[in-house]
Amino acid sequence: MNTCPCGYSQLDIKPCTCASATVTKYQKHSAGPLLDRFDIHIEVLRVDYEKLSADRVGESSESIRKRVQAARDIQRKHFAKLESKHPIFCNANIRIGDIG
Repeated sequence: MNTCPCGYSQLDIKPCTCASATVTKYQKHSAGPLLDRFDIHIEVLRVDYEKLSADRVGESSESIRKRVQAARDIQRKHFAKLESKHPIFCNANIRIGDIG
């Protein structure tokens, strides 16, 4: 979301052309109803297009799959120790009575 109508407020790319009152009005009008629905707000700085589009080698899907499977194996062993009346496969399946 832009911080002002021109989109350059708080950026070093070029100067913002909006008046202070315009920026405040814009933020209240556009962000207010949306931000009221969120409990956590994190400011994310702009990333240059060149950094996002640069050729770089990421982690392979196979490597990620192995890491996820290892985490699931650990959870399966942990949940097998719980004496629950219903199956638990992940944290979302835990009920209050299972915590102890």
